[in-house]
Amino acid sequence: MQRSFGSLLVVFFLVTVGWAQTGEPEAVIRQLKAQAYRAYYGIGRPVDLARSLGLYRQAAERGDAEAQFVYGGMLYQGQGTDPDKRGGFKWLLAAAEQGKVSPESLAIIGAMYLRGSTVPQNYLEAKKWLTNAAAQGNRAAQNDLAYLYYNGLGGDRDYQKALELYEQAAQQGDTMAQANVGLMYATGTGTATDRARGYAWYSLAASRGNTVAAINRNNLMMEMSWEELNRAQALSLELYRQVEKMAAPKMIAPEPQE
Repeated sequence: MQRSFGSLLVVFFLVTVGWAQTGEPEAVIRQLKAQAYRAYYGIGRPVDLARSLGLYRQAAERGDAEAQFVYGGMLYQGQGTDPDKRGGFKWLLAAAEQGKVSPESLAIIGAMYLRGSTVPQNYLEAKKWLTNAAAQGNRAAQNDLAYLYYNGLGGDRDYQKALELYEQAAQQGDTMAQANVGLMYATGTGTATDRARGYAWYSLAASRGNTVAAINRNNLMMEMSWEELNRAQALSLELYRQVEKMAAPKMIAPEPQE
């Protein structure tokens, strides 16, 4: 009888411990993230990004997707530590595989696969992640995805799709995309030749410091009539006004709470 009672105690103890181990991590993760959030935004104490980073790391290592997302972003961007692209990619990918993403994190993952940076180069993987990010308006992803289509990497070459994506990125202020749009209009690649529009995009990119675009604009100008040049310069100002209204890119950070 005593032996049976002891066995019941052992079973009860194991069940209780099992329940505690199952329930405890979720509460611990919530507490870690709450403390990390307060440290990140300086709620109740000064902003302490290093402390926030350490707390998010603890929650990330326990498998929480939101913590993995924020921790990866902080590593990648160098918040609370020196920038760590390799570590940032690892945690952003882990979060993405659990469904926690943003246009910025998708663009980072796609760019890493495209360039073979910290992960083996894979154009199909790059296209998968970049397509999702580009569809959500991320200009870096639009630019990178356009490069894939322009060069036929990870699928068929598609100049029209490349131009469409380059224009989306160019409208958001990407000077490389602006120069590429200028080239495609000037040479009639993926569209009808339009030297005035090509000049306008070259000129906009040149005004933002793109020296290749400036050279191409000056060379193109030698082939243009005065009528074309006047139209091109008027179009340049129109594009400038459109682009200057675009907002700055977002950081990867914990989302503000009500």
